[in-house]
Amino acid sequence: MSEPEAGTRFEADAHRTDQPLIGLSVDVSTNPDAVAGAILRATEQGNAVSVEHSCDRPHEALAFADRLGAHMVHTNNEGEGPSDAALKHARDIGYPGIIWVAQPTCDETGPTSRTQIGIDFQESVHELQRSEAYVVDAVRRTDLPPDQRVIVGIPTYNEEVGIGSVVLRADDYADEVIVVDDGSSDETVSVARNAGATVVEHETNDGKGAAVQTLFQYVAPTEFDTLVLLDGDGQHVPEDIPDVTEPVIDGGADLVVGSRYLENGDDETPRLRRFGQRVLDALTIGSSRVNVTDSQSGFRALSSTAVEELSLSATSFGVESEMISEAAEKGFDIEEQPIEVRYEGIDGQTQNPLRHGLTVVVFLLQLVRDRHPMLFFGLPGLALTAVGAWYGVDAITVYQRTGQFYPAKVLVSGFATILGTLGIFIGLVLNRISNIVAGLKPGGS
Repeated sequence: MSEPEAGTRFEADAHRTDQPLIGLSVDVSTNPDAVAGAILRATEQGNAVSVEHSCDRPHEALAFADRLGAHMVHTNNEGEGPSDAALKHARDIGYPGIIWVAQPTCDETGPTSRTQIGIDFQESVHELQRSEAYVVDAVRRTDLPPDQRVIVGIPTYNEEVGIGSVVLRADDYADEVIVVDDGSSDETVSVARNAGATVVEHETNDGKGAAVQTLFQYVAPTEFDTLVLLDGDGQHVPEDIPDVTEPVIDGGADLVVGSRYLENGDDETPRLRRFGQRVLDALTIGSSRVNVTDSQSGFRALSSTAVEELSLSATSFGVESEMISEAAEKGFDIEEQPIEVRYEGIDGQTQNPLRHGLTVVVFLLQLVRDRHPMLFFGLPGLALTAVGAWYGVDAITVYQRTGQFYPAKVLVSGFATILGTLGIFIGLVLNRISNIVAGLKPGGS
């Protein structure tokens, strides 16, 4: 783990004193990543941290703790609880109590289990409030089954403002958090690493779809049960991860889309953006024949089978729609789960919304063209043929009734009919070719 940036330092005593002090115990065997992660999670919740240690020699874990501004206490208690010096410090400052975390642990590759490292801060505070004691043991998180390996993947581009918070909160529900940085020019990479994420970097800005493809390739050789995708700007609420992953963990779904609109109607999405999303939803339904309420949601969960078998080609924001279309084509079970989304205080999109929307529209039209040629060519061809026939009949009717000849109507009729007939013919031919190619693929009929 790299050393935290100077800008991440804070003074513990400057934190709110109406929140309990978080006490950690550190010895020579403690992993520095575990200490840094625990301190960062605590400060994310507004808590100050006190670190007890019995180390007589320099230790990397202590260097991190001191760098992050924790209150350092040398003791011989050997992790049994806060020392008298730590208790006096907490009472003098005015903290209402201490939540004690004995030996935050993780192995060389990450937390040994989700319940060992993840602290349920809210429940720990409640436990302190219910107790008459000044010190209580931290309550560990048990949100997800410990035998399920969950990986959270976050594609990012210039998200230094929100990425640290997203990683810290997501880490409480995951065995590993992986950030794929798509050529950011700000401090996204260092912030994500300091928050405890594994970071994979693109040298250039290749697009969100390219970042998702890199993520799939990175996790494919590893063993996991569920891969969760989150946006890095902080709009998504990581506390919804258990709900989104539940259909995959229960074995009933291969792709779960977190929908902002499944239960909340139009939610708080700006009206113009929601209109654009409805258009993209309609195009996605047309390309995949799967009825979804939030096709552009970046919050979703996939089974290991889906990650292995989905073949994605979109390098831009069209990857969300392509993922649904690909999953439908391969016969995967697709579900939606309601999620909450935050808009206030969020840094916003890194791409112009109009450009974003047009990019996805163009990609979806190409997807429909390649996968449903009869729909793409045949339907417009049928419409043009109908228009040509209508103009032709109208021209004949007018000529028979008045004797007047309208060359414009005849020309429109002729061109529309010819173009429409060609469209239908092309659609039939390409549809046949598409069916033949599909039949040649493994598993094709």
